[in-house]
Amino acid sequence: DWKMVEEGSTSIYGGDLPVNCSGGVLSSNPIGASGMIRFGEAALQVMGLGGDHQVDGAKTAVGHAYGGAAQYYAMWVVGADK
Repeated sequence: DWKMVEEGSTSIYGGDLPVNCSGGVLSSNPIGASGMIRFGEAALQVMGLGGDHQVDGAKTAVGHAYGGAAQYYAMWVVGADK
């Protein structure tokens, strides 16, 4: 169901739950570094340094990555006190 997308809930411009603020791997997918790039994006968001795709008031970000033909999975939550 695409209800959240259709209602704009996942938009980085005022959505309740912004998703994929940097474009994710649609914008880049360097094999072996994708997870670190997602982590870096999450950190930039909570520090208020997300540039053109900054989510206003971002205090917490969640990210995930997997690789190596399902040999590892990683998930993280980052936050910042403002």
